[in-house]
Amino acid sequence: MYEDWFEDDELNTEQKAFVDVVRESARSWPECDPMDTVALVFEPEEEEADGRAAAQESQWEPPAEHAAYYAALDEAIARGDERVTLIVDLVDRHEGRKSSVFMCVGATILGDRVFCSERHTQNWQDPEPTRHVQPLTSAGPPKHLGRIAAAWFEKIVHSAIIAGRGGLRFVPQGTALPPSHRWVRNGPRNDPSDRPYLKPALRP
Repeated sequence: MYEDWFEDDELNTEQKAFVDVVRESARSWPECDPMDTVALVFEPEEEEADGRAAAQESQWEPPAEHAAYYAALDEAIARGDERVTLIVDLVDRHEGRKSSVFMCVGATILGDRVFCSERHTQNWQDPEPTRHVQPLTSAGPPKHLGRIAAAWFEKIVHSAIIAGRGGLRFVPQGTALPPSHRWVRNGPRNDPSDRPYLKPALRP
């Protein structure tokens, strides 16, 4: 189990074309192990459509920036489409702390579009209100969408993240570690006082 990134044996040809592109990119992502990723295949179910309708009737409103995603999701459910979602868990491994997931990011294929955003850490399908990561939507054939999603994920997993009293935040590469903060991801492996600066990399 977890021998490769985004493992799943039940993908159809188009889904596999999308996932294979992202998987190939993931093999070079820093601080991202196979166990930090998952490929989810959602079968068409009437109960899910009914559940979403009930949630909407109970005054639940999706974040405004994700309205297009939910509209496309409802259309996919109505068509009886399978949906594929790729999830990457961002894990805090620094300062000798026990591994813990502090953020999930995901990419979902709906028809000929991909929707990338920060996701709920428990159900993985619902996008979170935009906080740290800018959502992305694109259209095209499966391999093109795979390249779009892979580049989006790659920016995020290459980013440096620190934590302090104000919570976690992404920092520009080359930033010194501020006082009373610690590295969460992509920081120096040894004592920060010995290596106060980060290596150049991508930002989200």
